[in-house]
Amino acid sequence: MKLDTMMNDFTKKHVLGRVLAVVYTMEFQKRGLPPAHIVLWLVAIDKLLSVEDIDNVISAEIPDKDADPVGYKVVSQFMMHGPCGAANPKCPCMSNGQCTKHYPKPFSNSTFMDDDGYALYRRRDTKMIVECNGIHLDNRHVVPYHRGLLVKYQGHINVEWCNR
Repeated sequence: MKLDTMMNDFTKKHVLGRVLAVVYTMEFQKRGLPPAHIVLWLVAIDKLLSVEDIDNVISAEIPDKDADPVGYKVVSQFMMHGPCGAANPKCPCMSNGQCTKHYPKPFSNSTFMDDDGYALYRRRDTKMIVECNGIHLDNRHVVPYHRGLLVKYQGHINVEWCNR
């Protein structure tokens, strides 16, 4: 049901822009609900062409708890990676003492593209933290998200910009 509503948000309501094509798969696991992996192709005029465009749609920062309590709550609840690393070496993402998802990410005052064309999202050192199992997590641990989708669907929704 949520998937149908979300697909309608993408294809009819154009929450991320007008969609030219969409492909998705369902990943059936032995635990929890099956996640969907969705790739959207946007019409040329709606593509996110600048880092400013990307920052207006995708965030990798903890919202200010006072200015945006709803955003803070959903990011804290659904979009924090970890704790892993030395704080939790038995975390499922760990392999040979390293996080396979490359968290914590480095702080960055701006979004930029790496040499391979991947977006490295803005993660400023804002001093905002989320406490998870007694460990303080900051913007280096935020999984990229779209605030509107996150608030509406109240679940983990990782949103990434792709240029391939």
